[in-house]
Amino acid sequence: MQASVEQPHQSKEALEIKDKRRPKVFFLTYYPPTPTMGGAMAFHRHFVERDDFELFVATTEQRVLEYNPPYQLLLFEQPAGFERLSRTRLGRWVHSFRHLVSGNFIPPEVLRAAEKFQPDFIFTIAGSWDWTTLMSQKLARKLGVPLVGSFNDWFDFSTIVHPWLRSALESRFRDFYRQCDLAWCTCEGMREELGPHPNAQVLYPVGARPQPVENVPLARPKDDSNFVVTFAGNLSNWYGQMLERLVTTALAEKAPIEFRIYGGNQSWSAEFHRMAQERNIFRGHLPFDQLRQELAAADVLILPMGFEAECAQVERTSFKTKFLDYLACQKPILVWGPDYCSAVRVAREFDSAEVCTQPAAAAFLEKILALQKAPGRRIALVENARKMFEARFHPDKIHAEFVRHSLKLLNGK
Repeated sequence: MQASVEQPHQSKEALEIKDKRRPKVFFLTYYPPTPTMGGAMAFHRHFVERDDFELFVATTEQRVLEYNPPYQLLLFEQPAGFERLSRTRLGRWVHSFRHLVSGNFIPPEVLRAAEKFQPDFIFTIAGSWDWTTLMSQKLARKLGVPLVGSFNDWFDFSTIVHPWLRSALESRFRDFYRQCDLAWCTCEGMREELGPHPNAQVLYPVGARPQPVENVPLARPKDDSNFVVTFAGNLSNWYGQMLERLVTTALAEKAPIEFRIYGGNQSWSAEFHRMAQERNIFRGHLPFDQLRQELAAADVLILPMGFEAECAQVERTSFKTKFLDYLACQKPILVWGPDYCSAVRVAREFDSAEVCTQPAAAAFLEKILALQKAPGRRIALVENARKMFEARFHPDKIHAEFVRHSLKLLNGK
């Protein structure tokens, strides 16, 4: 999802310490805070849309410049030798080996920038795993400041991993978790999997703030056959493939549904892509302010989570930012995923979303059609989701915990 930049504001916690300077954060990462999607969007909301920290970002991601970042920025490159070799037949070896060794060397420009900035702590994205993660650890120890890691995905999510080096990378990932002075886990499932830690905290992604939008009634006129089902988010890996199966099944059965899909990095087939564009099913990326209005025009918002064994660990340990953005839209949500995934667990706890735990697209389609015929259930889901949002997932509450534990770390309490 994409978002426009809101004016920064300070949280209550920051206002209470307004006589003190803002903590200085050196964010060393492959995944800088930008108004895009996922963790990049979540940390954009923490560090850019709010004004509780002074931020310096050092990153290898050149596309950060597309968003005219309002923070101090240093772009640097990975070692040239690794870059060349990664494009050869040895690429899988090189990618994995780089993630194990490259971080042991801090580029001079990164070290100079950090020493000049004089951060209060080093912050990095630890999952998915990247060579900048190890560099962050080395830099924190060299400067003698705390190391803070965000574990918002399992180490191998969307990462090229050679099978012979998988166990070494996972071991390094777990060891890095234990060595962080503050470890942010994106959900309970991540903290459970990574195990005991003296200062591991759950930090759900920060969703959008609720704002008035032009709503479409939950109970549609009887003669309206178009029941709008919308997805917005990352379409890579198994997510795009699941949506292809769902839409294809619905079209084959001539279901009275209009699908609208927004996002990027689509993993579905070329044939489906052509069809989805021709029928205006796939609508690409939109800025978040515009996307919010599109979500308001939906009857239900859907959230697929993978069922295959290969993605089980990822789904146990992740929490999708789009779920929280959906909550802010106050529309019925339908989660399609296995019992153990974080979205299903939370949805069942609050009865805040309809849940389908069967992998077959036909089973999920049946859930959608049942919800289409039950406006009372849709109204109840929205009300339950609103209560869940206020109780646990309001962005101001999540950010307040982020500030509180950061200050606690720096104050040594």
